[in-house]
Amino acid sequence: MKWLRVVGLGIAIWGLSLLWPDVNRVLTPLLMSGLGLGLGVVILVYVLSRHLGRHHHNHGAGQNHATGPIPVVSTR
Repeated sequence: MKWLRVVGLGIAIWGLSLLWPDVNRVLTPLLMSGLGLGLGVVILVYVLSRHLGRHHHNHGAGQNHATGPIPVVSTR
C-alpha cells in the first residue's frame, strides 16, 4: 500500500506541473506581496492571541512548570 501512496503523489505532482505556466502568469509580484503581508498579519494575530491568552489563564495558578510522575528509586 505504501507504493500506492508514492505513485499517487507522483501523479499529483505531475498533474500540478502541467498547470505551472498558467499559475506562473497569475503569481504577480503585487499578488505575492499581498499574500505575504496577509500571512504575516495572520501569524502576528495568532501569536499575540496565544501570548495574551496564556497570561490571562495563568493568574490563578501557583506553579509554572509541568508535573509528572515521580520515579521510584530503591537504594540497597
